Parts: sequence; structure tokens; C-alpha cells
Amino acid sequence: METIPGNQAVLDEAPSEIVLTFSEAIDPVEPALRVVDADGNDVDLGTADQSRGDTTLGVEIDETLSNGTYVVAWQALSADSHNIRGAFTFSVGEETATRSGLVDDLFATSNDSPDGAVPLAIGRFASYAGIAVVLGGLFAATALARPQLSTRRIGRLLMAGVATGAAGTAAMISAQASLIGSSVLDWPTVAATQSGQWWVLRFAAIVAFVPIVLSRHRLRSKVGAAAATFAGLGLLGIVAAGGHGVTGRWVALGFAATVTHLAAMTIWVGGLTLLIIGLPRTRFWETANRFSPWALGSVAVLALSGSLNGWRQVGGLGGITDSSYGRWLVVKVTLVAVVVATAAITRRLLARNNVAPSAEVFALSAAPGPTEGSTSTGTRRSVLIEVVGIVFVIAATSGLVNAPPPNRSEPQNQTASVVQGDRIAQVELEPAVTGGTVMHVTITSPRGGLDRADEITVTADLESEQIGPIEIETYPTSPNHVIADDADFPVAGLWTIEITARYGEFDQVVFNVDVPVEN
Repeated sequence: METIPGNQAVLDEAPSEIVLTFSEAIDPVEPALRVVDADGNDVDLGTADQSRGDTTLGVEIDETLSNGTYVVAWQALSADSHNIRGAFTFSVGEETATRSGLVDDLFATSNDSPDGAVPLAIGRFASYAGIAVVLGGLFAATALARPQLSTRRIGRLLMAGVATGAAGTAAMISAQASLIGSSVLDWPTVAATQSGQWWVLRFAAIVAFVPIVLSRHRLRSKVGAAAATFAGLGLLGIVAAGGHGVTGRWVALGFAATVTHLAAMTIWVGGLTLLIIGLPRTRFWETANRFSPWALGSVAVLALSGSLNGWRQVGGLGGITDSSYGRWLVVKVTLVAVVVATAAITRRLLARNNVAPSAEVFALSAAPGPTEGSTSTGTRRSVLIEVVGIVFVIAATSGLVNAPPPNRSEPQNQTASVVQGDRIAQVELEPAVTGGTVMHVTITSPRGGLDRADEITVTADLESEQIGPIEIETYPTSPNHVIADDADFPVAGLWTIEITARYGEFDQVVFNVDVPVEN
């Protein structure tokens, strides 16, 4: 991000405007920009706007600034719906000390509340699951079980998918409204953002499937099937446009890969759900055999499109291991591998028993003997395990979408170490930027052996701006190693990191190390 005036710049004349330029499109979130003097008094500003483009945020200063230091705090919404914020300082004439805790107070009055994060993730899960059931169920029923298409059982399943998808999307919008608006009912504020417009359109598109489900018998015709396919692809395109598919490198390729990924996911999830819930036992065996190659193809497309999108966002191995987005990606890939292994067992069971003609299979399903019945039961159980695994995959997908992708402007990582007695504390920021980054803290010994700390706590302060100390929340990953997924340094500068390692009830060692942080 670039700013006018520059961070920590000392100006001869007072500026007439503040301009921030981001690497991607953003939406301002009120209060989008605040400027305060060293004592915390607000400076009169005009209305923040994006007259210079959707990657900028600017505001005119309505008063002449006197000499001294000023703090600019900003907040916005990224194109893929993530809340971002930060601050920087500049001075007119000469630098002056800012009031202690000033930046903390500015952020405390912002709308960035963690309370909406969990409802947002739950809403995303329900939205994806519902869309998968209704679109994939319609496809599977039309392509693989057409005689059952008009049954009440399938109708109830598809309507449940519509209701779940609509409720989940509504929960997403309401959760976002609680973060950036006045209340959970403030949908207009969400609809005014780039991602929010697509979310509201997603809600309407899901509800529009109600008449399609009610008149699903028309899908037996080529015209009806083509219309439903077009509507389904349109819904998937809307979903892709409101998330990570329109950010990062190679946006056009990312959008196409995301739509393809979503289509494969709906076929896989919807088909399996239809097998377990939407069909009677007498239809299970035949439909499972017909669905098996579709499931295999969907998994292959999922793996290819997901790998492409993951690499497009993280940009390298460092982005996988050192960001919450990357770690969610690893979790999702692992779960998919487990589900694919289960699917392979299902496919083997189907291949083993596919020697019997369809009529014989129906007869066996209706009145199974010991061998055939046990095999059919085993196949159904395998499919059920696969469905449960997919539920976890969708949950991991929600976590992945909830996590902001790694910073792609390739700022520098910073590593600093300090020795205290026979111990060395090392701090790594990856990357060393404002607004949230990954921090690793490791305590080692030059001699190799070292007792394990019972607790490691981390704080940070910027003495030049009288900011902090800010407590940084960490979690342990191994002995004497803790990580912070979102260490928030609000202002660029030379930050002092204080590490306190506690050993037993009375012994502790304190390390202090300076680390430069950039915008």
C-alpha cells in the first residue's frame, strides 16, 4: 500500500488531502479515514471517496494543520469480503510525541469486531452445502435417476437444499452487516460493497431455484435441462464473483477455475447426497454404478482446479506454511485425500458386484441373500462415510474462504535474534507488514539442550509513536516455539518485541528485540 503523505514523512507544508492506494480494489467502511493530532483530537475532513479509482481511498482535509505529528487510521473491505485496517503517521514542520495508547483507542472505536467471524463461517458452510445439494441433486437425478425425478422424496431433498443455501447466504450477509453496518439487519450497507452485491445476488439466485425444483419434471426435456444448466452455471458464477476467485494473480483464470471447482463439488456432493437420502434402496445399486465415473471425474477436476487456485493465491510454499489461508488449504487437501480413499473403497465394492445384470441386482436388493446383502450394506456405509467426510471438506472450504490470502506484493520477511544468558530468542515476521502478519517466536540454546518453557507471552510497542505495549495472541506448536497467525502492527516503524518465557512458578526470562515493520 502507498500513502500520501508517506508514512513518518516530515512535511514543510500542511497537506490538503490524504490518499491511500491499495494493490487491489477495496470498499471503504465507515469510518473509512480518521486523522487525529498527537493528543487524539479529530481533524476536520471531507467525505472519504474513491474518485481516483476503486483501488484508492482519499479524503480532503478541511482545516489547515498546525505543526506536529498526526495519525491516520483507515479501514476498508477487500474485494473478497475481508476486513482490513491500518494506520500511519506524518508530521508537519517537526515531529511531536503522540499520546500513549492513541492508535489503540482509534482501533477500539472501529467496526472491526471478531464477533461476526463465527456466524460468517457458519453461514458460508450452509450456503455452500445447500447450493451443492440443490444443483448437484438436480444434475444427478436428471442424468442418473430420471424416473425418480418427480418423486416427493427427491423434491423434499432439493427444497431442503434451497432452504439451507438461502438461510446460509442470509446469515453471511447479516454477519457482515454486524461488522461493517449498524446491525445485522443493515443489508443495504453490505449491498453497497463489491462482495456484498454478489452475496445479495446469490441469495436471490438460490431462491429463484424454488420454481425450478417445483417444476423439475420439465427437466426431462432438452429445453428444460438446458435452462436449468444455464441457471446453475449462473449461480456458480455469482458465487465465484463474490470471493477469492476475483482476487490475486490471473483473475480471469482464477474465476474460471473457481466456477469449475464449484461445479465439480456440486456434482460430487449432490450425487452422494442423492444416493444416501433421495433414493429408495431398490434404486441405490444401479444409480451408484452409474454415478461412480461421474464421482471419479469430479474428484479429478476438484484436485486440478483447487491446486491451481491454491497456487495462484499463495504464490509459493512459504504462503502455504506461513498463512492461515495456506494452513486451511492443507487441511482441505488432507480431508479430500481421506474422502477420495473412501471413494476408492466404494468403487471397488461396486466393481466387485457389477457382474450381475440390473434386473438381478434389483432382485437382490429387494430380497438380499447373505453375501449380496452384506456387500450392499457395506457399499452404502462406505458412501455414507464419504458424505460425512465431504461435510468436513465443506467446513474446511468455509474456513479457507474466511481466511485472507497471503499478501501478494512480496514484502520482505524479517528475522531478529537476541541472546539472554544461555538462551537465544528468535523472532520472524512473514512478512514484516502492518495490518496483520504471521509471527514465529522460537527460544533455543547455542549448546543444543534447553529446558522447555511452561509459557511464552509476547507484547510489542512502538516507542517513537508511544504505541503499546500491544499483547500479541500466540499458540504453541512445539516446545519453545509459538506462532501468531494475525500479529497486528498498526503503524510502520521499528517495533520492540518483548518475549517473556516462564519456567516453573518463579523463574522467567525476558527478551527484547527490535524488528522493522513496513506498510
